[in-house]
Amino acid sequence: MTVIKPDGSSAGPSEKDQQLLTQVQARLAKDPHFQALKEPTLSRVEINAGQSDIEAGYLYLRYDVPGAVPQEFWGHWGSRDHVSFKSGQVTVKSPSAPTKG
Repeated sequence: MTVIKPDGSSAGPSEKDQQLLTQVQARLAKDPHFQALKEPTLSRVEINAGQSDIEAGYLYLRYDVPGAVPQEFWGHWGSRDHVSFKSGQVTVKSPSAPTKG
């Protein structure tokens, strides 16, 4: 996983970034469109540290699919879990998001 800082330099991921990646991958694994892909292999992970982790485009994932166009996804924290396969946006519920009670 590469973290790209606003000045263009790179850094290591934070624990929260690792958690976001894990949650996004778990959310994708449950999506029927993603499940239909034949042997998707995660080939690239980048964090755009110039953005907030609640903004679309914060986490970039690229999956190579044999014989098909690579699939790209953009993950971020939000108030609920959601996958928009067409746009590639993946929102996972933030551990600090308010819950309805």
